[in-house]
Amino acid sequence: MQNTNENPSGIDERDVGPADTNAAEATPRLIHLHFGAGRLGLGLIAPWFQKPGSKLYLFNRAVSGTNATGSTALDAVRRNELLRDHPQKSYLIQQPGESTSNGTAVRYDGFFAYDEENPEAAVREIARQIGPETSVIVTASVLKPENYRAVLRALDILSQKKQSEPDAMGRVFLIACENTLIASEVLEHECLQDLITPETRRHVTPVHALVDRMCVGLEEDGSHSHPTVLVRAEEYGVIKLELCPETEEMAELCRDSRIEWSRHVEVEKQIKSWQLNGAHWLIALHALDTHDNIKTDFKLKEFFESSPENHQFTRDVMQEISEGIAILLRKDPTYADFVRDVDVEVYLAGTAASILRRFETVDDSITRILARFHTPTPDDYDTIQSFSKRFADRVDLPMEAHMSAKGATPAADTGIKSLYHLISQGNFIDTVQSASEPDSEPDSQSATRGA
Repeated sequence: MQNTNENPSGIDERDVGPADTNAAEATPRLIHLHFGAGRLGLGLIAPWFQKPGSKLYLFNRAVSGTNATGSTALDAVRRNELLRDHPQKSYLIQQPGESTSNGTAVRYDGFFAYDEENPEAAVREIARQIGPETSVIVTASVLKPENYRAVLRALDILSQKKQSEPDAMGRVFLIACENTLIASEVLEHECLQDLITPETRRHVTPVHALVDRMCVGLEEDGSHSHPTVLVRAEEYGVIKLELCPETEEMAELCRDSRIEWSRHVEVEKQIKSWQLNGAHWLIALHALDTHDNIKTDFKLKEFFESSPENHQFTRDVMQEISEGIAILLRKDPTYADFVRDVDVEVYLAGTAASILRRFETVDDSITRILARFHTPTPDDYDTIQSFSKRFADRVDLPMEAHMSAKGATPAADTGIKSLYHLISQGNFIDTVQSASEPDSEPDSQSATRGA
């Protein structure tokens, strides 16, 4: 498995961005346009692609929609103002609980808030910087294909330039930075066909990606000379892209960034969904079900630390899920190439140990982890069905595989029973939050709504 960078899992420098002013002013080899200035976009996608001499431009809707993974302390309008007006064009990343002095500054070259999904003027301005050796990477931390319309308009402008002046620029790449969506699906989605031009199909290379970082909050930091956007994110982070003949040139382009490469991204993404996301929800549901007087900011690590039994439960869940995954990988011919190239047991043991360390050290709140688990309303009546489907996608197959081989999954079963109990009692994330905030609006869903 190829990896083009030496230290992908953390930020060592105090400032992330072009270190050489002259290099930054010269025609760049890499221009990165990122759509979606939320926690994941600012906390992982934007800094991970940066390298000496590259340029980064951030795009965000002028008025953002609701956030399915929980509210943030910084509303969308204020966030856009801070990113647009910051004199040094920078924002901060800090680990939860870390002091401001230990933060990392991420520098960017421009921020654009666009109305009516129309970023053309900004993209045309950026396109004037493109030279014969410049390639453009367009990324988006956008959940739904129908919200890619602005991204596709930007891709069309770049593709038209490539079509009219083939030797005037390098290649154009598209990466969907949500694990539930891949770039090739965006280009084939029926609701977007009116925006996907022949030039876009000809000149845009979709790249499959796995992204992973717990970005738990957005805040406004006032401790410096200018108010600044602050992202709270764990130390660990990874972006892994599919290495194939179509992306080998991009791998070279991203050398000296934090991007990792794999020939098995689809398999690794599926493993992550089972092992990290599935275990995360099983443990968080049991924590929510068994702890009385849960406050709004109740942290999952508090559950681990509260008793030896909870600590052991967490490890038992991870062991059952991991053993089930190993059985699935060896049994299903879909995963034959991965099994041939990778030592499955060693791989899963390493990822399990890393995930448990993250669970037990990151100040991640139950309300963020289970933000989708909220009370049905007349306007949003299928929340239980939607959550249950996502939950089943993450746990059913490894649990069934473990059951068939070992005869039982006692720890995972406990998490599922907690889900049933919570639903039967009418206990959801928003009801927990309302109970812990007596002065809030009775129908407030601020744990599940946000910028």
